[in-house]
Amino acid sequence: MTRALDTREPLVFPQSFEGLLRALGDQLDERCVGRLKQVGVDVKGKLAPAYPLEVWLGALKVAADTLAPQLPLEEGAAVVGRRFVEGFGSTLIGGALLTSVRLLGPERMLARMTRNLRTGTNYLEATLEPQGPGRYVLTCRPVVVAGFYVGLFLAGLEASGARHPSVQVVRRAGEEAVYDIAWT
Repeated sequence: MTRALDTREPLVFPQSFEGLLRALGDQLDERCVGRLKQVGVDVKGKLAPAYPLEVWLGALKVAADTLAPQLPLEEGAAVVGRRFVEGFGSTLIGGALLTSVRLLGPERMLARMTRNLRTGTNYLEATLEPQGPGRYVLTCRPVVVAGFYVGLFLAGLEASGARHPSVQVVRRAGEEAVYDIAWT
């Protein structure tokens, strides 16, 4: 008996692109709009119901290069991740999510991370393991640019009220990224 292959294409939903566009803020000038269009995102029209992962990756690279052109991709993507939370928070879904994050606090926010990450894609998986008070290991897959999630998790922790948050990528294996997340 042969096993059927999972051919479901990884997709990123428009609310993720809305957050990304809002993260760009006033840096979303004609040059940036043109670069986004080259990678498959027409910001002048209505956003598509979903985009292939490759389009998201292209848009993320454009955003990192626009917001932090002096930094390598991973570090620039962390800047985008932090600003993404702010931008995503100004969307309808994101605003509701950030309101609940503030009420939940850091531990319960992280416990819901898998569901929170899935609101923007059909493919991202996350598992969370407690390591002690204020310390967790979060494993995400598939991750193409790990730095984006560093910024995203830091901003999420700050929004949840965590004091002195720290997020480090401790291991990369293929498309899997493992993050050490801590706060005091």
